[in-house]
Amino acid sequence: MRLTFTHAALEDLRSIRAYTLETWGVEQEDRYLNRIWEKFDSICQDPARFRLRPDLFPGCRIAAEGKHVILFRAGSDLLEVVRVLHAAMDFKRHAAGDREK
Repeated sequence: MRLTFTHAALEDLRSIRAYTLETWGVEQEDRYLNRIWEKFDSICQDPARFRLRPDLFPGCRIAAEGKHVILFRAGSDLLEVVRVLHAAMDFKRHAAGDREK
């Protein structure tokens, strides 16, 4: 399965990286981002096992990793990461632009 990212998801990852690096240092930043990438791999292997959240946008599924939640949609050969949000964030507000897709 091919993995793609929206612009918003890439910005989310950049923000997570910068915050973790500044707050916790290089080793923790490396460990945490590696865990997120391992979760992407896990999602690609079996996206249907993750919880559906069609209230956020059509086809939305979610997967938690650490303090973050990955919002994604999966097709037959493509997995699109739409957002990577902190678990305390308002998912509906931050995924609002993806409701039409």
